[in-house]
Amino acid sequence: MYTSDPERQKSASRLVAVYAGVTLFCVLFSVVYEHFSHGVYSADMVFLFAYPVLGGLLPFTALLLAKRVPYPGDGARAAWHCGIAALTVRSCLSGVFEIYGTDSPCLPYLLPVGIALLLGALLGWFSRARA
Repeated sequence: MYTSDPERQKSASRLVAVYAGVTLFCVLFSVVYEHFSHGVYSADMVFLFAYPVLGGLLPFTALLLAKRVPYPGDGARAAWHCGIAALTVRSCLSGVFEIYGTDSPCLPYLLPVGIALLLGALLGWFSRARA
């Protein structure tokens, strides 16, 4: 299916709205959290908004505006959303732990899991586009 299909256009515009809301939440969360952090800042917390913007808002806006571009299937979209969520949660937790001055043994696993999910989503999308 291509994004010129009205149902796919509606789905893409819904995803753009959801990612815009998630981005706004991440911006507000990081501003409020760092306001109460007593002058301690974390790059992961400052750039918390970047994952939903670069991984969700921009790609789905491009899909919405592009003509004749194959739309990713349900599995590829689900893996993509899970990958963006994993990277966003990793950034948030890393920022919280860095500001608090501690660490977590689970934190290093979120980055490779998020990247693997994104790569799997891209693989699923491009294999579907060829078929």
